[in-house]
Amino acid sequence: MLPQIPFVFLSLPAVLQKPCQDLRIPVSVQRTTTNEFSNENYNAEVLYALAGKEILVSNEYEMSARLCLPESESSQGSHEDTLQILIHGASFNKNMWDIQYKPERYSYVQRMSKEGYPTLAVDLVGNGNSTFPDGLLEAQTQMYVATIHDLIQKLRNGEVDGKSWDKIVLVGFSIGAITANSLAQQYPEDVDAIVLHGISWDLTWIYPAFLSGLQAPAQQIDPEKWGAIPPTYQTQSSREGRLVACFAGSYDPEIVEYDWQTRDFDTLGAAVTFTYHLVEAPEYKGPVFLGIGDQDSTFCGGKVCREQPYALYNRFPKAQAYNIKVYGETGHLILYHHSGLQLMADTLGFLGKNGF
Repeated sequence: MLPQIPFVFLSLPAVLQKPCQDLRIPVSVQRTTTNEFSNENYNAEVLYALAGKEILVSNEYEMSARLCLPESESSQGSHEDTLQILIHGASFNKNMWDIQYKPERYSYVQRMSKEGYPTLAVDLVGNGNSTFPDGLLEAQTQMYVATIHDLIQKLRNGEVDGKSWDKIVLVGFSIGAITANSLAQQYPEDVDAIVLHGISWDLTWIYPAFLSGLQAPAQQIDPEKWGAIPPTYQTQSSREGRLVACFAGSYDPEIVEYDWQTRDFDTLGAAVTFTYHLVEAPEYKGPVFLGIGDQDSTFCGGKVCREQPYALYNRFPKAQAYNIKVYGETGHLILYHHSGLQLMADTLGFLGKNGF
């Protein structure tokens, strides 16, 4: 395993006006296949195992997370028994939920704090300040599902912050939403509500759109900054590629540069596996929300979304409630568009209507 990136307690800007705590949470996975894999004897069996949602390596990791509790005097409602777990997308980290470009407008954490909701934004293993393991055999989508499941059990049992959380809402963007989708299939009783940002189940354009983002090994893009990162960790190689991947329609031009400067990594393992986790969750019975931009070049199956988001009804056939929102003049990264405010308002409406 690679040495983990050093963890530093961050000094949060005073403008946030909320008490936050940076955490390192131990999580672990157990190998689910009898085969032993390594990069030295790489072969097609690796692909077959990954496609079968196997865990290829048993290991322990540290998941970096930031727990933010609302200040009672600024909260507009009391939702202290409901924790939102926030899972970022590929080539992002937990900071995407607390953007420091005009945070009063774009920060999801800040908005939820004002409304009285605690949030736990996590770095998936292989991102941000979490452990960086092998980027093919370990940092892949099934490992994300397994480590988030482990995290949820710890939260329920009071092993993270000393509180046994009664209500847990899982909020995911892009591969974070795909992780939530797969978790709902494999562990349908883990969470009480699911909020999905920026996905559909139309595979038509996914890999062409993914490739149009012009990703390359991070160590090649910026050797001085990322030279120690193995080639199985990748990110967008140009601003133009990042723009194609994340933006369309109506947004501040300055936020594009902010996003470029704060981008993180994707892994080869995640890139190979994420479509296998766009699944039906037949036994999940909680409420589910889906928000998507009408010009999401990855998940709309074309220039403009049509019927794609409404597959939610078939993918979650026993959900107790559905809410689908398609945002005009909006690309993949909804929160960084002008429609981000409406997405947050719609998410709050969904949570309130369903008792959270």
